[in-house]
Amino acid sequence: MVRDKTQNLIAWKDKKHRKPLIINGARQVGKSWLVKEFGENYFANDIVIINFEKQRDLHIIFKQNFDVNRIISELQLVLGISIVKGKTLVFFDEIQSCSEALGSLRYFYEDMPDLHVIAAGSLLDFEFRDQPYPVGRVEIMNLYPMSFMEFLVANNKKTLADLLKQTPKEIPESVENALSEQLQLYFIIGGMPECVKYYVDTQDFTEIKEIQNNLLYTYEQDFKKYKPSINTDCLQDVIENITKFVGNQIIYTKLSDRFTIPTIKKGVDLLKTARLIDIVHNVSIAGLPLTPSGKQFKTFFLDIGLLIRKRQIEYANLYTKRQLTSAFEGVLAEQFVAQQILAHTDDNLFYWARTETGASSEVDFVVIQDGQIIPIEVKAGGNGSLKSLHYLLEKYPNIEKAVVYSLAKQGVIEKINFLPIYYAGLSFG
Repeated sequence: MVRDKTQNLIAWKDKKHRKPLIINGARQVGKSWLVKEFGENYFANDIVIINFEKQRDLHIIFKQNFDVNRIISELQLVLGISIVKGKTLVFFDEIQSCSEALGSLRYFYEDMPDLHVIAAGSLLDFEFRDQPYPVGRVEIMNLYPMSFMEFLVANNKKTLADLLKQTPKEIPESVENALSEQLQLYFIIGGMPECVKYYVDTQDFTEIKEIQNNLLYTYEQDFKKYKPSINTDCLQDVIENITKFVGNQIIYTKLSDRFTIPTIKKGVDLLKTARLIDIVHNVSIAGLPLTPSGKQFKTFFLDIGLLIRKRQIEYANLYTKRQLTSAFEGVLAEQFVAQQILAHTDDNLFYWARTETGASSEVDFVVIQDGQIIPIEVKAGGNGSLKSLHYLLEKYPNIEKAVVYSLAKQGVIEKINFLPIYYAGLSFG
Protein backbone atom coordinates (compact mmCIF):
# COMPACT_ATOMS: atom_id res chain seq x y z
CA MET A 1 0.00 0.00 0.00
CA VAL A 2 1.06 3.58 -0.61
CA ARG A 3 0.08 6.46 1.66
CA ASP A 4 0.16 10.06 0.46
CA LYS A 5 1.53 11.21 3.82
CA THR A 6 4.86 9.58 2.92
CA GLN A 7 5.59 12.74 0.93
CA ASN A 8 5.04 14.80 4.09
CA LEU A 9 7.49 12.57 5.95
CA ILE A 10 10.12 12.99 3.22
CA ALA A 11 9.75 16.78 3.42
CA TRP A 12 10.06 16.60 7.23
CA LYS A 13 13.20 14.44 6.99
CA ASP A 14 14.96 16.99 4.77
CA LYS A 15 14.05 20.10 6.75
CA LYS A 16 16.96 22.19 7.97
CA HIS A 17 15.21 23.21 11.19
CA ARG A 18 13.42 19.97 11.93
CA LYS A 19 11.42 19.25 15.09
CA PRO A 20 10.30 15.91 16.53
CA LEU A 21 7.18 14.81 14.68
CA ILE A 22 4.01 13.56 16.37
CA ILE A 23 1.66 11.53 14.17
CA ASN A 24 -1.85 11.73 15.52
CA GLY A 25 -4.87 9.71 14.52
CA ALA A 26 -7.47 7.22 15.63
CA ARG A 27 -6.50 3.65 16.34
CA GLN A 28 -5.80 1.42 13.35
CA VAL A 29 -5.53 4.15 10.70
CA GLY A 30 -2.00 2.97 9.84
CA LYS A 31 0.33 5.21 11.87
CA SER A 32 2.82 2.48 12.82
CA TRP A 33 2.86 0.94 9.35
CA LEU A 34 3.47 4.32 7.75
CA VAL A 35 6.49 5.14 9.93
CA LYS A 36 8.03 1.67 9.61
CA GLU A 37 7.66 1.76 5.84
CA PHE A 38 9.18 5.23 5.76
CA GLY A 39 12.09 4.17 7.96
CA GLU A 40 12.86 1.12 5.87
CA ASN A 41 12.78 3.03 2.58
CA TYR A 42 14.37 6.37 3.50
CA PHE A 43 16.77 5.50 6.35
CA ALA A 44 18.35 2.40 4.76
CA ASN A 45 16.42 0.39 7.35
CA ASP A 46 18.27 2.20 10.15
CA ILE A 47 15.18 2.59 12.31
CA VAL A 48 14.94 2.04 16.05
CA ILE A 49 11.39 1.20 17.16
CA ILE A 50 10.38 1.49 20.79
CA ASN A 51 6.84 0.34 21.48
CA PHE A 52 5.86 1.67 24.88
CA GLU A 53 2.90 -0.69 25.19
CA LYS A 54 5.01 -3.79 24.63
CA GLN A 55 8.33 -2.64 26.10
CA ARG A 56 7.18 -1.31 29.45
CA ASP A 57 10.57 -2.12 30.98
CA LEU A 58 11.96 0.85 29.01
CA HIS A 59 9.65 3.35 30.74
CA ILE A 60 12.12 3.68 33.61
CA ILE A 61 14.70 5.23 31.26
CA PHE A 62 12.37 8.18 30.70
CA LYS A 63 11.18 8.54 34.30
CA GLN A 64 14.51 9.70 35.78
CA ASN A 65 14.76 13.05 33.97
CA PHE A 66 14.61 14.63 30.49
CA ASP A 67 18.36 14.49 29.77
CA VAL A 68 18.07 13.23 26.18
CA ASN A 69 21.80 12.43 25.92
CA ARG A 70 21.42 10.07 28.87
CA ILE A 71 18.16 8.64 27.42
CA ILE A 72 19.78 7.82 24.07
CA SER A 73 22.90 6.37 25.75
CA GLU A 74 20.81 4.07 27.94
CA LEU A 75 18.62 2.99 25.03
CA GLN A 76 21.72 2.04 23.05
CA LEU A 77 23.11 0.13 26.02
CA VAL A 78 19.90 -1.71 26.93
CA LEU A 79 18.86 -2.52 23.36
CA GLY A 80 22.35 -3.22 22.07
CA ILE A 81 21.92 -0.91 19.10
CA SER A 82 23.59 2.18 17.64
CA ILE A 83 21.74 5.49 17.22
CA VAL A 84 23.49 7.92 14.87
CA LYS A 85 22.33 11.52 14.51
CA GLY A 86 21.29 12.28 10.95
CA LYS A 87 21.21 8.62 9.95
CA THR A 88 18.96 6.80 12.42
CA LEU A 89 15.20 7.23 12.71
CA VAL A 90 14.01 6.82 16.29
CA PHE A 91 10.35 5.83 16.43
CA PHE A 92 8.44 6.06 19.72
CA ASP A 93 5.33 3.97 19.05
CA GLU A 94 2.25 3.88 21.32
CA ILE A 95 3.80 6.82 23.14
CA GLN A 96 0.54 7.50 24.99
CA SER A 97 1.53 4.59 27.27
CA CYS A 98 4.52 6.54 28.65
CA SER A 99 3.71 10.14 29.57
CA GLU A 100 7.37 10.83 30.40
CA ALA A 101 8.42 9.89 26.85
CA LEU A 102 5.73 12.25 25.59
CA GLY A 103 7.17 14.99 27.78
CA SER A 104 10.72 14.32 26.56
CA LEU A 105 9.97 15.32 22.96
CA ARG A 106 10.48 19.03 23.56
CA TYR A 107 13.99 18.33 24.87
CA PHE A 108 14.93 16.31 21.82
CA TYR A 109 14.20 19.46 19.84
CA GLU A 110 16.16 21.72 22.21
CA ASP A 111 19.15 19.47 22.98
CA MET A 112 19.40 17.00 20.09
CA PRO A 113 17.86 18.62 16.99
CA ASP A 114 19.95 16.53 14.55
CA LEU A 115 18.26 13.30 15.61
CA HIS A 116 15.22 12.22 13.59
CA VAL A 117 12.46 11.44 16.11
CA ILE A 118 8.89 10.43 15.30
CA ALA A 119 6.25 9.61 17.88
CA ALA A 120 2.88 8.04 17.20
CA GLY A 121 -0.01 6.95 19.31
CA SER A 122 -3.71 7.06 19.90
CA LEU A 123 -5.63 9.35 22.24
CA LEU A 124 -2.64 11.71 22.40
CA ASP A 125 -4.81 14.81 22.81
CA PHE A 126 -6.44 13.03 25.74
CA GLU A 127 -3.04 12.22 27.28
CA PHE A 128 -1.80 15.80 26.91
CA ARG A 129 -4.67 17.08 29.05
CA ASP A 130 -2.59 16.49 32.19
CA GLN A 131 0.70 18.01 31.00
CA PRO A 132 1.85 21.11 29.12
CA TYR A 133 1.72 20.70 25.36
CA PRO A 134 5.18 21.33 23.82
CA VAL A 135 3.99 24.21 21.65
CA GLY A 136 6.58 25.29 19.09
CA ARG A 137 8.88 22.36 19.88
CA VAL A 138 7.16 19.57 17.95
CA GLU A 139 5.43 19.21 14.60
CA ILE A 140 2.06 17.53 14.23
CA MET A 141 0.84 15.39 11.35
CA ASN A 142 -2.69 14.02 11.35
CA LEU A 143 -3.39 10.68 9.71
CA TYR A 144 -6.85 9.66 8.55
CA PRO A 145 -8.23 6.47 7.01
CA MET A 146 -7.10 5.84 3.44
CA SER A 147 -8.61 8.21 0.91
CA PHE A 148 -10.47 7.03 -2.17
CA MET A 149 -7.39 7.77 -4.27
CA GLU A 150 -5.17 5.72 -1.92
CA PHE A 151 -7.76 2.94 -2.12
CA LEU A 152 -7.54 2.99 -5.93
CA VAL A 153 -3.74 2.69 -5.84
CA ALA A 154 -3.87 -0.15 -3.30
CA ASN A 155 -6.47 -1.95 -5.42
CA ASN A 156 -4.21 -1.83 -8.49
CA LYS A 157 -6.19 0.98 -10.12
CA LYS A 158 -3.34 3.48 -10.29
CA THR A 159 -4.39 4.69 -13.74
CA LEU A 160 -7.72 5.82 -12.29
CA ALA A 161 -5.95 7.47 -9.35
CA ASP A 162 -3.61 9.33 -11.72
CA LEU A 163 -6.64 10.62 -13.62
CA LEU A 164 -8.05 12.15 -10.44
CA LYS A 165 -4.75 13.97 -9.83
CA GLN A 166 -5.15 15.85 -13.08
CA THR A 167 -7.21 18.98 -13.71
CA PRO A 168 -10.86 17.87 -13.73
CA LYS A 169 -12.26 17.22 -17.20
CA GLU A 170 -15.11 15.32 -18.76
CA ILE A 171 -14.61 11.61 -18.11
CA PRO A 172 -15.37 9.00 -20.83
CA GLU A 173 -18.31 6.75 -19.97
CA SER A 174 -16.15 3.62 -19.73
CA VAL A 175 -13.84 5.30 -17.20
CA GLU A 176 -16.83 6.72 -15.35
CA ASN A 177 -18.25 3.21 -14.98
CA ALA A 178 -14.92 1.94 -13.62
CA LEU A 179 -14.76 4.79 -11.10
CA SER A 180 -18.37 4.18 -10.09
CA GLU A 181 -17.65 0.52 -9.41
CA GLN A 182 -14.62 1.40 -7.27
CA LEU A 183 -16.58 4.08 -5.43
CA GLN A 184 -19.28 1.58 -4.47
CA LEU A 185 -16.58 -0.75 -3.16
CA TYR A 186 -14.97 2.06 -1.18
CA PHE A 187 -18.29 2.92 0.48
CA ILE A 188 -18.52 -0.66 1.78
CA ILE A 189 -14.87 -1.35 2.59
CA GLY A 190 -13.96 2.16 3.69
CA GLY A 191 -10.44 3.39 4.25
CA MET A 192 -9.32 1.45 7.31
CA PRO A 193 -6.01 -0.16 6.18
CA GLU A 194 -6.80 -3.61 7.59
CA CYS A 195 -10.04 -3.73 5.61
CA VAL A 196 -8.42 -2.44 2.44
CA LYS A 197 -5.54 -4.93 2.68
CA TYR A 198 -7.91 -7.84 3.22
CA TYR A 199 -9.94 -6.89 0.17
CA VAL A 200 -6.86 -6.32 -2.01
CA ASP A 201 -5.46 -9.71 -0.96
CA THR A 202 -8.71 -11.67 -1.41
CA GLN A 203 -10.93 -9.55 -3.73
CA ASP A 204 -13.75 -10.59 -1.40
CA PHE A 205 -15.60 -8.19 0.86
CA THR A 206 -17.86 -10.75 2.58
CA GLU A 207 -15.52 -11.00 5.59
CA ILE A 208 -14.99 -7.23 5.84
CA LYS A 209 -17.97 -7.00 8.19
CA GLU A 210 -16.16 -9.05 10.84
CA ILE A 211 -13.02 -6.91 10.61
CA GLN A 212 -15.13 -3.77 10.94
CA ASN A 213 -17.03 -5.24 13.90
CA ASN A 214 -13.72 -5.93 15.65
CA LEU A 215 -12.49 -2.38 15.00
CA LEU A 216 -15.71 -0.90 16.40
CA TYR A 217 -15.45 -3.18 19.44
CA THR A 218 -11.86 -2.00 20.05
CA TYR A 219 -12.95 1.64 19.96
CA GLU A 220 -15.77 1.02 22.40
CA GLN A 221 -13.44 -0.89 24.74
CA ASP A 222 -11.34 2.28 24.85
CA PHE A 223 -14.27 4.02 26.54
CA LYS A 224 -13.19 2.36 29.79
CA LYS A 225 -9.93 4.34 29.63
CA TYR A 226 -11.84 7.60 29.92
CA LYS A 227 -13.19 6.86 33.40
CA PRO A 228 -13.77 8.77 35.62
CA SER A 229 -13.52 11.73 33.23
CA ILE A 230 -16.72 10.79 31.44
CA ASN A 231 -19.77 8.61 31.96
CA THR A 232 -19.32 5.63 29.61
CA ASP A 233 -23.09 5.13 29.30
CA CYS A 234 -23.30 8.68 27.99
CA LEU A 235 -20.53 7.91 25.49
CA GLN A 236 -22.51 4.92 24.23
CA ASP A 237 -25.61 7.09 23.77
CA VAL A 238 -23.64 9.76 21.95
CA ILE A 239 -21.85 7.47 19.51
CA GLU A 240 -25.04 5.53 18.72
CA ASN A 241 -26.98 8.69 17.95
CA ILE A 242 -24.17 10.46 16.13
CA THR A 243 -24.06 7.64 13.58
CA LYS A 244 -27.82 8.04 13.08
CA PHE A 245 -27.57 11.80 12.52
CA VAL A 246 -24.46 11.95 10.32
CA GLY A 247 -24.72 14.96 8.02
CA ASN A 248 -27.76 16.40 9.80
CA GLN A 249 -27.92 19.54 11.88
CA ILE A 250 -28.30 18.55 15.51
CA ILE A 251 -28.12 19.96 19.02
CA TYR A 252 -26.75 18.20 22.09
CA THR A 253 -30.15 17.13 23.44
CA LYS A 254 -30.65 14.98 20.33
CA LEU A 255 -27.73 12.77 21.36
CA SER A 256 -29.11 11.45 24.65
CA ASP A 257 -32.29 11.75 26.67
CA ARG A 258 -30.61 10.41 29.83
CA PHE A 259 -27.92 13.00 30.51
CA THR A 260 -27.51 16.74 30.92
CA ILE A 261 -26.19 18.97 28.12
CA PRO A 262 -22.78 19.52 29.87
CA THR A 263 -22.33 15.73 30.19
CA ILE A 264 -23.34 15.14 26.57
CA LYS A 265 -21.05 17.91 25.37
CA LYS A 266 -18.18 16.34 27.29
CA GLY A 267 -18.88 13.03 25.57
CA VAL A 268 -18.92 14.67 22.12
CA ASP A 269 -15.66 16.50 22.85
CA LEU A 270 -14.03 13.29 24.01
CA LEU A 271 -15.05 11.34 20.90
CA LYS A 272 -13.65 14.18 18.81
CA THR A 273 -10.43 14.08 20.84
CA ALA A 274 -10.23 10.32 20.18
CA ARG A 275 -10.75 11.20 16.47
CA LEU A 276 -13.70 8.88 16.09
CA ILE A 277 -15.87 11.77 14.97
CA ASP A 278 -15.40 15.18 13.42
CA ILE A 279 -17.50 18.16 14.43
CA VAL A 280 -18.56 20.62 11.72
CA HIS A 281 -19.82 23.97 12.98
CA ASN A 282 -22.31 26.34 11.43
CA VAL A 283 -20.54 29.60 10.59
CA SER A 284 -21.27 33.10 9.41
CA ILE A 285 -19.60 33.70 6.04
CA ALA A 286 -19.84 37.47 5.82
CA GLY A 287 -16.03 37.54 5.88
CA LEU A 288 -12.88 36.06 7.37
CA PRO A 289 -12.26 34.77 9.92
CA LEU A 290 -15.31 32.53 9.94
CA THR A 291 -17.29 32.82 13.15
CA PRO A 292 -19.66 30.25 14.74
CA SER A 293 -23.35 30.92 14.20
CA GLY A 294 -26.16 29.27 16.14
CA LYS A 295 -26.19 26.25 18.43
CA GLN A 296 -26.49 23.60 15.74
CA PHE A 297 -23.61 21.51 14.45
CA LYS A 298 -23.10 18.47 12.23
CA THR A 299 -21.03 15.36 12.86
CA PHE A 300 -19.23 12.87 10.64
CA PHE A 301 -17.82 9.47 11.53
CA LEU A 302 -14.19 8.36 11.25
CA ASP A 303 -14.78 6.12 8.24
CA ILE A 304 -17.59 5.45 5.78
CA GLY A 305 -17.15 1.67 5.89
CA LEU A 306 -17.34 1.69 9.70
CA LEU A 307 -20.39 3.96 9.52
CA ILE A 308 -22.23 1.49 7.29
CA ARG A 309 -21.31 -1.35 9.64
CA LYS A 310 -22.23 0.61 12.78
CA ARG A 311 -25.63 1.43 11.34
CA GLN A 312 -25.98 -2.18 10.14
CA ILE A 313 -26.94 -1.02 6.66
CA GLU A 314 -27.71 -3.91 4.34
CA TYR A 315 -25.92 -2.86 1.21
CA ALA A 316 -25.93 -5.93 -1.07
CA ASN A 317 -28.91 -4.90 -3.21
CA LEU A 318 -27.83 -1.25 -3.31
CA TYR A 319 -24.30 -2.28 -4.35
CA THR A 320 -25.60 -4.48 -7.15
CA LYS A 321 -27.72 -1.62 -8.50
CA ARG A 322 -24.90 0.94 -8.02
CA GLN A 323 -27.19 2.98 -5.74
CA LEU A 324 -25.09 3.34 -2.58
CA THR A 325 -24.15 6.96 -3.39
CA SER A 326 -27.77 8.12 -3.52
CA ALA A 327 -29.07 5.88 -0.72
CA PHE A 328 -30.24 7.07 2.69
CA GLU A 329 -31.03 10.62 1.54
CA GLY A 330 -27.46 11.19 0.45
CA VAL A 331 -25.96 10.66 3.92
CA LEU A 332 -23.24 8.36 2.57
CA ALA A 333 -22.30 10.80 -0.18
CA GLU A 334 -21.92 13.59 2.37
CA GLN A 335 -19.86 11.36 4.70
CA PHE A 336 -17.66 10.43 1.74
CA VAL A 337 -17.02 14.06 0.79
CA ALA A 338 -16.28 15.10 4.39
CA GLN A 339 -13.86 12.19 4.78
CA GLN A 340 -12.03 13.00 1.54
CA ILE A 341 -11.68 16.73 2.28
CA LEU A 342 -10.21 15.98 5.71
CA ALA A 343 -7.82 13.35 4.32
CA HIS A 344 -6.52 15.58 1.54
CA THR A 345 -6.49 19.02 3.16
CA ASP A 346 -6.35 18.38 6.93
CA ASP A 347 -8.27 21.64 7.34
CA ASN A 348 -11.25 22.44 9.49
CA LEU A 349 -14.61 21.86 7.86
CA PHE A 350 -17.59 24.15 8.36
CA TYR A 351 -21.08 24.49 6.96
CA TRP A 352 -23.57 27.33 6.54
CA ALA A 353 -27.23 27.47 7.50
CA ARG A 354 -29.62 30.31 8.17
CA THR A 355 -30.41 30.61 11.86
CA GLU A 356 -33.55 32.74 11.62
CA THR A 357 -36.74 31.12 12.91
CA GLY A 358 -38.47 29.24 10.11
CA ALA A 359 -35.50 29.51 7.72
CA SER A 360 -34.33 26.29 6.11
CA SER A 361 -31.47 27.26 3.78
CA GLU A 362 -28.35 25.15 4.31
CA VAL A 363 -25.14 24.54 2.36
CA ASP A 364 -23.38 21.27 3.18
CA PHE A 365 -19.78 22.49 3.66
CA VAL A 366 -17.63 25.59 3.71
CA VAL A 367 -13.84 25.49 3.28
CA ILE A 368 -11.13 28.14 3.10
CA GLN A 369 -8.61 27.90 0.25
CA ASP A 370 -5.99 30.55 -0.46
CA GLY A 371 -7.96 33.06 1.58
CA GLN A 372 -11.17 32.36 -0.33
CA ILE A 373 -14.45 31.19 1.22
CA ILE A 374 -15.72 28.26 -0.87
CA PRO A 375 -19.22 26.84 -0.22
CA ILE A 376 -19.71 23.19 -1.19
CA GLU A 377 -22.90 21.30 -1.96
CA VAL A 378 -23.10 17.51 -2.23
CA LYS A 379 -25.74 15.96 -4.44
CA ALA A 380 -26.12 12.20 -4.20
CA GLY A 381 -27.42 11.81 -7.76
CA GLY A 382 -27.32 14.49 -10.44
CA ASN A 383 -27.19 18.16 -9.51
CA GLY A 384 -30.73 18.48 -8.12
CA SER A 385 -31.97 21.67 -6.53
CA LEU A 386 -29.37 24.28 -5.58
CA LYS A 387 -31.76 26.81 -4.06
CA SER A 388 -29.74 27.33 -0.87
CA LEU A 389 -26.47 27.72 -2.74
CA HIS A 390 -27.95 30.31 -5.12
CA TYR A 391 -29.41 32.22 -2.15
CA LEU A 392 -26.02 32.26 -0.45
CA LEU A 393 -24.19 33.49 -3.56
CA GLU A 394 -26.72 36.28 -4.06
CA LYS A 395 -26.58 37.36 -0.41
CA TYR A 396 -22.76 37.26 -0.18
CA PRO A 397 -21.25 38.68 -3.40
CA ASN A 398 -17.80 38.49 -1.74
CA ILE A 399 -17.84 34.73 -2.47
CA GLU A 400 -16.23 34.23 -5.85
CA LYS A 401 -16.58 30.47 -6.28
CA ALA A 402 -18.71 27.53 -5.15
CA VAL A 403 -18.46 23.77 -5.75
CA VAL A 404 -21.08 21.10 -6.33
CA TYR A 405 -19.92 17.48 -6.02
CA SER A 406 -22.36 15.06 -7.66
CA LEU A 407 -22.65 12.27 -10.22
CA ALA A 408 -23.17 14.84 -12.97
CA LYS A 409 -20.59 15.85 -15.58
CA GLN A 410 -17.84 18.36 -14.96
CA GLY A 411 -18.59 21.96 -15.92
CA VAL A 412 -18.85 25.60 -14.80
CA ILE A 413 -21.94 27.80 -14.69
CA GLU A 414 -21.18 31.36 -13.53
CA LYS A 415 -19.61 31.00 -10.05
CA ILE A 416 -20.49 27.33 -9.59
CA ASN A 417 -17.99 24.57 -10.42
CA PHE A 418 -19.70 21.22 -11.00
CA LEU A 419 -17.34 18.31 -10.25
CA PRO A 420 -17.85 14.53 -10.19
CA ILE A 421 -17.89 13.33 -6.61
CA TYR A 422 -14.67 11.35 -7.20
CA TYR A 423 -12.76 14.65 -7.05
CA ALA A 424 -13.90 15.44 -3.50
CA GLY A 425 -11.03 16.95 -1.56
CA LEU A 426 -8.69 16.81 -4.56
CA SER A 427 -10.11 19.78 -6.45
CA PHE A 428 -12.34 22.74 -5.65
CA GLY A 429 -12.53 23.77 -9.30
